[in-house]
Amino acid sequence: MSRKKKNIDEGGGQDIGVVMTCSLFLIILTFFILLNSIAVIDDRKQRLAIGSLIGSFGSLSGGLSKLKTGASLMPSDAPLMETTLNMDAFLKHMQANMLDNLKVEQQREKASIVIYEAALFQAPTAVLKNGRNPLLDRLGRLINKGDYPVEIVAHTDNRPAGQKGYASNWEMTGIMATQVYQYLVEQGQVSPQRITAYGRGDREPAASNDTRESRRLNRRVEIVLKYDAAGSAKHVFEQRSSGNFTYKRFNFKVFKDE
Repeated sequence: MSRKKKNIDEGGGQDIGVVMTCSLFLIILTFFILLNSIAVIDDRKQRLAIGSLIGSFGSLSGGLSKLKTGASLMPSDAPLMETTLNMDAFLKHMQANMLDNLKVEQQREKASIVIYEAALFQAPTAVLKNGRNPLLDRLGRLINKGDYPVEIVAHTDNRPAGQKGYASNWEMTGIMATQVYQYLVEQGQVSPQRITAYGRGDREPAASNDTRESRRLNRRVEIVLKYDAAGSAKHVFEQRSSGNFTYKRFNFKVFKDE
């Protein structure tokens, strides 16, 4: 009789374990339904909420209390890119002959530095001038202050490429962009993974090609510093994103409404 009662008790213990496990996952599921319904946007509050949840369940070594949510639970935003770029410092104390062959345009999410042919190349070729180039050296130091992507785009005028010693204007501008790319990587120590370089031939003129001066404006290299690209990517992620949360080797997906 006592043996039968012991078996019943043991079966009840197993049932309690199943109930506790199901209850745990129902709590987690309820949390994410609530999170999705209120569309949490504040990253800090979201980290604190998830930290409190994980801490309450004690999934980390030693567990975490609700009062110690721990900033390390959720990784902070990686400082991949700068949100501001001080172009005044770049232009400060620059020699007059550099400024004459330079134009800087700063927009909300990027800065464009246009360098005209005379400051870089041995005209009428696409070969960089011999020796150090103070302008590119200064530009390399500016780029190395951040971790944003850099785009090098070369342009030329519409004169026949044969007059310049090349098969096509596309070829010429491709070499121009590559020359600047190589200098920034080798002399400026800029990471090559950050740079994209290509030529646009004479397809995107900055001025007409009717006069010598206007053609000079078209023979140029534009270096685009996309210093706020991370901010743009973050905005897109916040509007249209999904994430994964793993607990006890189970993966949960979280979706945000647009």
